[in-house]
Amino acid sequence: MANTTTETKTESPLLASSGESGLLGPKKPESAKAPKPAPSEVPIVLRALMGFAGLALLVGFFFPWVRNVGVVDGGQSGLALLTGATLGGAPPVSVVVVPVLGALLAVTAFMGFRYAAYVAIGVSVVLFGYAAYVFFLVFIAHTAVGLWITTGSAFVTLLLGAGTLSWMRRAATSKAPKSLSETSSEKA
Repeated sequence: MANTTTETKTESPLLASSGESGLLGPKKPESAKAPKPAPSEVPIVLRALMGFAGLALLVGFFFPWVRNVGVVDGGQSGLALLTGATLGGAPPVSVVVVPVLGALLAVTAFMGFRYAAYVAIGVSVVLFGYAAYVFFLVFIAHTAVGLWITTGSAFVTLLLGAGTLSWMRRAATSKAPKSLSETSSEKA
């Protein structure tokens, strides 16, 4: 027995059938419908790697972060730093950001959200920014005048070297020998 189906199209009284105009204007053709948004185009391998990186941030929070020399237990984890008094001049509650951002990254990557790459970049910028801030505070707290003079003079030397190279290149291009076509056109 053949499968016979009859299609009955029901049209809204406000829209007109093809070729007619209704109260809301002519009916849109089927091809004019907006395309459905494409699912995430990120390859599954990258999504998995981003997800596991987020999980590593979450798990790494519970492993030792600071090694205490001469102490039997080996060091302090992020959780122990959270309960401490200070953390490089910042409140210890700021350590909570690490597992929260790790969980956020893992969820967005494993769920395949389109903005997982932006979350990954944001997480790394926040964590590297905080690490640079703490490193800068420790650097300032433990350096003396001699290191500042050395660092400053190294920076000035870098600027002077780059400036000299730039000046030499400009001078070399202005004194460059002219090509044969330029010299023949000047003789004419």
